[in-house]
Amino acid sequence: MVEGNVAATRLPLTDLRDCLPAGDALCFELVGQTDGSPLRLGRSSNNPLVVNDATVSREQLHLAPTLEGRWQVTRVEGARPVTLGDTSLEAERPTVLQPGVQLQVGDVRLTFHEAEDFNERIGRIAAQVLAQTVGAPR
Repeated sequence: MVEGNVAATRLPLTDLRDCLPAGDALCFELVGQTDGSPLRLGRSSNNPLVVNDATVSREQLHLAPTLEGRWQVTRVEGARPVTLGDTSLEAERPTVLQPGVQLQVGDVRLTFHEAEDFNERIGRIAAQVLAQTVGAPR
């Protein structure tokens, strides 16, 4: 559920639970800030990207586009630990995100997708849901 810039997770409706991929609860589009500042992600409602989870720091991550058009992530100094794949992120050390990589932030798992790959993924999932709906007894 997203209200303004605040997101809270909840399980899908019972009748959808068996046709949705596990863990796909939220989606944020990353768009660079007009002033060039990084997008802040954390529990505080002052962040452009808010994840309302007690295991996430008030200000956890900074996300920023690179000059090459990729995205990089930086763990904020003093924030809780974050893993990128199998590697712990050091504070204040930007790391370029690769498509499909997962960030573990407390109990929250974030997966980075580039727009083209994400659109293809949504198309595949929509086709699966449609096939299940069409083939389901009424």
